[in-house]
Amino acid sequence: MKIADNLEMLELPMKVMRMDRIVYPTLMWDDDNVILVDAGIPSNLEMIQKQMEAAGVPFKRLTKIIATQQDIDHVAGIKGILDENPEVRVLAHEVDKPYIQGEKKVKRLNSKFMDRIKDLPEEVRLEIVDMFENSSIKVNSTLSDGEVLPFCGGITVIHTPGHTPGHICLYHQKSKTLIAGDAMNILHGELVGPNEDPMSEDGVNANDAINSLEKLMNYDIVNIITYHGGLFNDNPNERIKEVIRDRKLYSYMK
Repeated sequence: MKIADNLEMLELPMKVMRMDRIVYPTLMWDDDNVILVDAGIPSNLEMIQKQMEAAGVPFKRLTKIIATQQDIDHVAGIKGILDENPEVRVLAHEVDKPYIQGEKKVKRLNSKFMDRIKDLPEEVRLEIVDMFENSSIKVNSTLSDGEVLPFCGGITVIHTPGHTPGHICLYHQKSKTLIAGDAMNILHGELVGPNEDPMSEDGVNANDAINSLEKLMNYDIVNIITYHGGLFNDNPNERIKEVIRDRKLYSYMK
């Protein structure tokens, strides 16, 4: 789906934990760079290739993948892309880098998550765990808060810890589009806050995920692409204010 010139929202169906889902990576490009933001799971490779071709961007032109976080539905598909195109460089926040590279155990693989999948058929359970344990890839460059990438009309990195310690959003300056990753979601057509099942540790928690949203108010946003939900463009800045207010009130009343 075209969001702006040289900016497309992809639509990838996937089945995770026997549930059918759709995720929305972002594709952007200029004369010298083609950047994919998040990459789904291994089974999404063919669909990524087809949707890039449909957007007029040959898969072989892909130069960079930016991972907004460490979770497998964002990074497990990267290995297959690198097998097809090993020259592609991978970028992620420095805090999530060791998890993506397999140097630290991905936060999702904790006792709470394992308890959630214990009743699934064994082959499904093993497939999920295998994806977590065998999706490690090298991160070529690390990103930091406030960094501006001089590609595709300018991309500002916004560190938004909470869902994961190294979670980032990206602000595409030219189109005023926020690529939100899992910092926000869309539910029943409405923009809502982050998942209350954070993968973070070391003092970073769901409250930090809400506080991180306050950084987004520094940007003039026309479009928001959420990884789970897709496009939101109904007065985004005002809606973000409402999300912050409502979630803070909810936390206070808990």
